[in-house]
Amino acid sequence: MYVVSWNELPAAAVPGEGRRTALSIGVFDGVHRGHRALIEKITAKAPELVPAVITFRSSSMPVKSVRRSGPAQGPFLNGPILNHEEKLALFEALGVELCTVIDFSPEFATMEGRDFFSLIRRFLRPAYVAVGWNFHCGHGRATDAQAFSLLGRECGVEIEIAPPVMEDGRPVSSSRIREALAAGNRDEAALLLGRAL
Repeated sequence: MYVVSWNELPAAAVPGEGRRTALSIGVFDGVHRGHRALIEKITAKAPELVPAVITFRSSSMPVKSVRRSGPAQGPFLNGPILNHEEKLALFEALGVELCTVIDFSPEFATMEGRDFFSLIRRFLRPAYVAVGWNFHCGHGRATDAQAFSLLGRECGVEIEIAPPVMEDGRPVSSSRIREALAAGNRDEAALLLGRAL
């Protein structure tokens, strides 16, 4: 898997021999079952398109704090579920060929969603983008999945909004995994992740 920093994209030689990308975008904290459903959508587009993700370096993203209510221990309670290297390794194992990593910063946070989409089109050349139902981007998270889909429609990029993966009537999410870990329920966390802890 080829890994490139967002800031290096203008000068990077993105692999693919002229192919366009099938792209997904997200924090992917945990690479849980919901995240894997998105990645399966983009890898299904190969070899015609390069399966690619845009993600954030885990240590640069603010994480919602979880109150510990059980015996669980570990940095995932108030930090990333996976470290950056673990996340990249899972991407590669799932068939991702290109990963662009954003170091979240105050400067990046001021970028409007339309500008973010424009840069994605310029440097990663997506033909298809899969995002989650709760996707947001841009300054103040103002561009939601529906607005992002409209941006794609304006320029002929197919945007698919994936529904949540459900477990016991609730969406699988990183915050739900943290809650399970905080309560000491490692079995539930593993069920939501789709793999053993």
